[in-house]
Amino acid sequence: MTTMSEALATFALRLEWRDVPDDVLELARGHFLDTLGIALASSRTDFGAAIHRAGCALGAGQESTALGFGTRLPAASAALVNGTLAHGLDFDDTHVEAVYHASAPALAAALAAGEAAGADGRSMLLALVVGLELGCRLAGAAPGAFHDRGFHPTALCGTFACAAVAARLAGDPEGALVNALGLCGSQAAGILELRESWLKRLHPGWAAHSGLVAAALGRHGFRGPATVFEGPQGFFASHLGSVPEGERSPVRDLGTTWASRGIALKPYPCCHFIHAFVDAALGLRETGVRVEAIERIDCPLTDRLQPLVAEPRDRRIKPPTLYDALFSVPYVVALALVKGRVDVAALYDEPLDDPRVLALAAKTFCPPDPESDYPKHFPGEVRITLRDGRRLVRREPVSRGAPERPLTPAEIEAKFFLNATRAIPDVQAKRITEMVWNIETLPAVGALVAECVARD
Repeated sequence: MTTMSEALATFALRLEWRDVPDDVLELARGHFLDTLGIALASSRTDFGAAIHRAGCALGAGQESTALGFGTRLPAASAALVNGTLAHGLDFDDTHVEAVYHASAPALAAALAAGEAAGADGRSMLLALVVGLELGCRLAGAAPGAFHDRGFHPTALCGTFACAAVAARLAGDPEGALVNALGLCGSQAAGILELRESWLKRLHPGWAAHSGLVAAALGRHGFRGPATVFEGPQGFFASHLGSVPEGERSPVRDLGTTWASRGIALKPYPCCHFIHAFVDAALGLRETGVRVEAIERIDCPLTDRLQPLVAEPRDRRIKPPTLYDALFSVPYVVALALVKGRVDVAALYDEPLDDPRVLALAAKTFCPPDPESDYPKHFPGEVRITLRDGRRLVRREPVSRGAPERPLTPAEIEAKFFLNATRAIPDVQAKRITEMVWNIETLPAVGALVAECVARD
């Protein structure tokens, strides 16, 4: 019988341009541009500088480029740096039901492997489509279940996706990719014990790095288990306790149903679970509600997400670190109501201890939400009780940027410009935009990467 890794390898390496629906190609272009902008913005941060120094310390090379910095590195090291940058602001996309950051690892692998191979734009876009699809399918085999066990599916499933991206761009045979996927099972890693660390930012970078290493091992004849997914001691059994079957099988309807259509873009640089709450809070703010008149705010939240974005309460209402703020419903809702915006400037450039925001966060609570359909959607509801006894309520079943409420190409472009121009001038950002929207006409991806460098 064909194993899951064999089926995935066949799909990854045999997919042709004509096999991909136009809307999936357009989605890939938009997410490509979005992710590049985030990586460029991250290159100007302290964690960006740190991952760049680490990448350089791992060894010299000329294969690929670190975004923003322009440093030439071995492909696996460039993938490590770029994947970390792409997820660094927590502004990158998410497959909603899979709870999986799809583009950060896949694009990091595609850029590094594509530049090393001298690939053209069409080849790299197809490789990105492969990476998006495989990662979403693997993470979507058990919606929310990886998180429930303390694992980050982006780190785990992204490793397999990145190996497929690298193998495709290198022109590897199917047997080599099957071996690589087998080896990924022992390289895929990522727990959610984060505390004050930068660990989560690393996960897509490490997935891209590990995927490129696994592909290289498979390419050179190092054997991996073909039953890595469904084996009794394989990836799903060890991480979930059972192997997904039926409609949850990651190989079901492969090539005819496109899981990547479920990826949502982020309009706000914070945990995606919070976005619908931001939408609701901003909507209520537009009614003219005054912060000074607010007595209490309730934001109903499913029990499964309480530990991630509502607890422990003391850290959520007065976040000691940026990551505590990014993963706090009370803080981000208060920020939206006080400042009328949740953007990179509000979270990264301005103080986190604004007394007006902290005072309102302390009035915000997250009771259970029996109506939540998480993880199918990430709903959000804000109930404001005013001092005069009146109540204002707004519920958003689906957040802006989700497939049901997609961002327009103009909105994607505007977000890219705001992020990219934190590192590069407008003229470069404009050239990158034109290249990505027409990526399939680009003779070599090196020309695009060369524009993604700060020249100060």
